Amino acid sequence: MMENMPDLKVFNPNKEISIEITLEILIRHRDALKQARTGELKGVSIDKLSDNERKLNQVKALSLIISSQREMITASRPIIYFRSTKKWERQNRDIEEDKKIPFEKDENDYNKMLEWLDFLKRCEEDLLKAEKTRRLDDDFLVKKSTAEGEVYELTTNFREMLEDLEHSYEQIYLLMLINKIVSAGIEEDEYQTHQELAEEARKRIIDS
Repeated sequence: MMENMPDLKVFNPNKEISIEITLEILIRHRDALKQARTGELKGVSIDKLSDNERKLNQVKALSLIISSQREMITASRPIIYFRSTKKWERQNRDIEEDKKIPFEKDENDYNKMLEWLDFLKRCEEDLLKAEKTRRLDDDFLVKKSTAEGEVYELTTNFREMLEDLEHSYEQIYLLMLINKIVSAGIEEDEYQTHQELAEEARKRIIDS
């Protein structure tokens, strides 16, 4: 009778929920990044947007990117904290108490993630400051009068922040990869590389 029973699969709801939440955040980040580069809004044809509207959308996307990256950190912190504290405990197990490096000063993935969180907070402050002050040197978008009317121009501040946010995304995502929160098919890529090397070696033997 046991032989006729179907195979049972263990379902981990927490894992499924975690994957769904992380994927949703990454999709929103992708859409926000596209908006920052092109000014295009999801579900709206870019042909229906004026040049000024696209520039406004690009600047607004910076806040969306920051928000998505902060959510990436929030979703990852418990797992990274757990793995980092366990690693720290193993490294300090046989070290005298007064010679141990405090966890808060240890160079671990959790503290690195907190550094990126501080960076994102500074980016938010820069955006708020640009809105509140009358100065132009801290702005991300400036208005200029032309013969065709008023036009918006993106500033160096915008381009530099977008570049910085692309870098921060890369580093935050890397920490998520290292701690197995996301997967990029690395194992499959490595396997394919080994297969290609084996095939190349086989051809060399045959041709020699």
